[in-house]
Amino acid sequence: MNAVSKKLRPVRFLFALLICAALFALASCSFFRADEPETSVEAEDKTETAAAEPAKTAVEINAPLVIPPPPDYANPASWVRMGETDSILPEFEIFYIYPTLFQNKRRPVMDHRFERIRTKASDYIGLTFGLLADPVHPLKLYAPFVRQADYSTSLETDFGADLSGTLFQYGIEDTKTAFAYFMKFFHTPGMPFILIGHSQGASDLYELLRATPEITPESGFAAAYLAGLPKKTAAEIERDFAGRRIRLGKGADDTGVILTWNTITEDAGENMLTVPGGAVVNPVNWKTDDTPADLSGSQETAYYYVSEKEPAGTFKASLLDGTHADPERGALIVNLPGDSQYDASAQMGEGIFHANDIFFFASFLRDNMVRRASAWRAKYARPEE
Repeated sequence: MNAVSKKLRPVRFLFALLICAALFALASCSFFRADEPETSVEAEDKTETAAAEPAKTAVEINAPLVIPPPPDYANPASWVRMGETDSILPEFEIFYIYPTLFQNKRRPVMDHRFERIRTKASDYIGLTFGLLADPVHPLKLYAPFVRQADYSTSLETDFGADLSGTLFQYGIEDTKTAFAYFMKFFHTPGMPFILIGHSQGASDLYELLRATPEITPESGFAAAYLAGLPKKTAAEIERDFAGRRIRLGKGADDTGVILTWNTITEDAGENMLTVPGGAVVNPVNWKTDDTPADLSGSQETAYYYVSEKEPAGTFKASLLDGTHADPERGALIVNLPGDSQYDASAQMGEGIFHANDIFFFASFLRDNMVRRASAWRAKYARPEE
């Protein structure tokens, strides 16, 4: 070896070391992206964990799609909320499915075994039901973990088409399984139950209703609040539930009904969730026509969702005065400015208040759930023997 080679050897070694360090740093950055699962959640017997997941790699070109196993609803760890109530004598039960809560293109099917996912679902449901709970008329809440598709998948999906065979089938199947478990082991006979879902959760519940003829007013079904349900017309709902006495709601106290709306401003642009002639019920006056809500003298407080870092704010519900259904556009029209702080950072487009379909109207939903549960009891509750 000549003298020049001997001098270059330490330099080459240092250069190689720097390259390795750079590659390691790059690989580390790619491991944890938005909602990347990190921490395993042990099963009840403390022997099963998520450790069987494929090893992470820095470069994942054409990596296989990871589909987590379905939740086991006999395991309390498979429920975000399992019969929680503030009273030993609740007036009605709620079965709730959360909306799309995460984004991860590499792992686009939600895996509830990981702590970040569990925490996000729990926090979001806690925020939502903190607004919907009524201490005077207590409810009993059941909310399963389901394998929702991620946000990117939602944006690329045509909700007007058949969802079977898509990544949405996993959340739909989990919803069906969890509801069957709820009815068999948790539901109190003679007590009304209400279905609530938002966005993808609303779609899951709609497919549950379609596939489950056992869901009838006689079985306890009082109403389904399917906020942000994508691309469903009143005619489709009538066709899908022909002969089952489930229909689009048309009043404040009818039972066995579907109630849905997608909230936008008058001048909002194109909306992937609505369709001309789409089903829409006004969650303030519960009408399906363009009758405006009269909130001019309202002292109610309305809420809005901003982001995970700033989850909620408030404003006077009187700002929603004039909110009305627009059957032609298939949307609920509000007067709030589309570029305001109430628009949840314009996540779905300026003037599309999808993130706030429930939050804006939480106080009205809370009162209406009590009203419909009471109406169900008047129609279907059997006198105590």
